[in-house]
Amino acid sequence: MNVDKIRTNVVFKGSIIDSHMHIGQWSKNGNSNNIMNFDSNAIDEFIKSPLSIQVQGNTQQDEVEKVIISNLDGLVLNGKDEISANKALLEMCDKNSKFHALAVCQPSVTDGNSVQINNLIQENPEKFVGLKFHPRHFGAQADSDTYRPYMFVAERYKLPCVFHSDIQFNNDGKPVDKISSPEAIHNIARLHPDVPVVMAHMGAGDVKSHQNAIEELLKSIDEKDSKLYVDVSWVDWGKDGLSSIEKPSIVKLIKELQKRNAVDRILFGTDAPLGCFGENPAGGLSPKRAYEKTVSDLKTVIKENFKDQADDLINKIFYQNAEDLFFNKHWTAQKEAKVPKTPLIKIIGIVTAVLAFIGIGGIVIDKVSSSRDTSLTK
Repeated sequence: MNVDKIRTNVVFKGSIIDSHMHIGQWSKNGNSNNIMNFDSNAIDEFIKSPLSIQVQGNTQQDEVEKVIISNLDGLVLNGKDEISANKALLEMCDKNSKFHALAVCQPSVTDGNSVQINNLIQENPEKFVGLKFHPRHFGAQADSDTYRPYMFVAERYKLPCVFHSDIQFNNDGKPVDKISSPEAIHNIARLHPDVPVVMAHMGAGDVKSHQNAIEELLKSIDEKDSKLYVDVSWVDWGKDGLSSIEKPSIVKLIKELQKRNAVDRILFGTDAPLGCFGENPAGGLSPKRAYEKTVSDLKTVIKENFKDQADDLINKIFYQNAEDLFFNKHWTAQKEAKVPKTPLIKIIGIVTAVLAFIGIGGIVIDKVSSSRDTSLTK
């Protein structure tokens, strides 16, 4: 028996959850005269048939088992309002069991009034797996008070929050702005430590931008002040518009998280069908081939840099971390496990203290939340 020949013909299968996908209308290259409409077919491109993945000379037939989607129509100014955008998304998700909805939110448009989004989630139990924010497109910095009522909604329904993140630096090393910066996102996450917050694109931009996001992520873990995550869409990208086989930022991130036993904070995502995945085909590759290259490159880099630990890391980054965050919600169980049993006499004392505080400082609480979101008292 030729064992080597048998081994080379082995076909492996990997499971993938893409934590960052879209449907809806989009202005190609920011040109309002060039509108693209991505419907469910744009996503089916990647999920209807297995992916052909190449890792260290081996061919794998991977499958995208779940995709987490937000509606582009609700993520841009002058698009759909947050309710109609989310209802349209739910209709699409109802037709495909692999589709899972992120509720797009528009705090700067509603001036922080989260009543409608709260009611929509309440009327559609378990149909949304999280909330989505895009500070860059709406102009309100990620740590402004307008986001807080929405964060209270996320806390109420145990939903993670995904923030578009990006940061650019001037020649003097100072940030151009902090609208979607990792720092601002970390700030809002600190105020709501029980809500997992994902920094999509890990700061976007270049290596310096990614490093800034890594620093904020590690700071949050070291200081234990929030539940920050990152997705790696557009991280370590090539100038040709395709995934690069060189991924120094992701390798550094994994190594730092391994030291902290926190590899669960990394999510795979692509931002498809934007960029090379449908908006701007690159390098002569179809959207599906560009997607396959993205998966192949990252898995190859992990295999080459982490050897015996690679298979476990691949499973976590491509599947299990997203499964635990958005679906199993292990983070809620961890919180409950930390709550000690409190004697009745102590409970009475705590309640008394809280009532006294409300009598003195209730107006402060009301200013931040109640006046903008009366639904939270329902």
